[in-house]
Amino acid sequence: MLSKKTTALHTTIAKPVPDPSRNDVLLGLLRLSKVRVVQHYFGLFLAWSLLDRATLGRPGTTYAMLLFLLGSAAIVACACTADDIAGYRNGSDAVNYKEGETLRDIRMKPLLSGAVTERQAIRFAVWSGVVAVVAGTLAFWVLDWRAPVEAYVVYGAGFFFSVQYSAGIKVSYRLGGAETLLCLSTAAGLLAPFLAVHGEWTRPSVVISLLLGLWLVMVSSYSNMNDIEGDRSVGRKTLAVATGTKTVVTVMAALFALSTALLVWISLSDLPRWALLIILPTIALHAAQLYHGPREKNWLKARRLGLIAYNFGFAGLAVPLLWAR
Repeated sequence: MLSKKTTALHTTIAKPVPDPSRNDVLLGLLRLSKVRVVQHYFGLFLAWSLLDRATLGRPGTTYAMLLFLLGSAAIVACACTADDIAGYRNGSDAVNYKEGETLRDIRMKPLLSGAVTERQAIRFAVWSGVVAVVAGTLAFWVLDWRAPVEAYVVYGAGFFFSVQYSAGIKVSYRLGGAETLLCLSTAAGLLAPFLAVHGEWTRPSVVISLLLGLWLVMVSSYSNMNDIEGDRSVGRKTLAVATGTKTVVTVMAALFALSTALLVWISLSDLPRWALLIILPTIALHAAQLYHGPREKNWLKARRLGLIAYNFGFAGLAVPLLWAR
């Protein structure tokens, strides 16, 4: 049941679409799924980029990677929809998207805008979960079940815990849970398909998966600084809520240092030496985050810079990996 306060917020914030058409609903579900956020699939593409020619030529590899792509999209859709349902029910999204006090587009929250009903969102989350299970099962099947046990565990755990961010066991309501889950679930998006197809761990796969996770934490933590009011109101214990600005800034500086060290290490040890040159923009953008966030208190700009850095970082890793192949 929604509280009176939450219901009032929904009434104030939401501008329901009058008698939404099928196209309105489909667009709303598309926005719930976050399928257009291509960054969610960087891990899978880098997993493919890490595969050598011999592995790529094995029977079933291409079909398995395509099925893992479908499974990844379904996991993201299920997890993001569950998070939006929880945010709608507890009122945190209504607080964070108050008109006149945010730079965010309320259309990105279809439950708040009224484009999608709660029942439709729940049904969509359930079917997305079904697709995630079926796609993952078929991916392992086309590989003749040759994948190591770790691949099954990473895929299953990545799916299960991603959905538990705001719902179920509510990982984000535990100190450090939001940041840890985001990092590890992002890493799983690379490691699960890579392990399944390649059959064993490699240093580049582990380092790159960790980098992707760190980079998304370096996006979300700045976003969480902007969402302190809404998160605190529902008891979500992000670092921003539980520790305050000084600690968040310290953690972000530490993650920046770790990310830079890992980038330099992998560039010098596993990639062509020139790779470091095309990775420098990523380092510079992460440094700019530390300026615009802590110094200027422009948390959403720091968040946007983090997303741009994520894009540059992906390209800076993908190009030399494909070149080396």
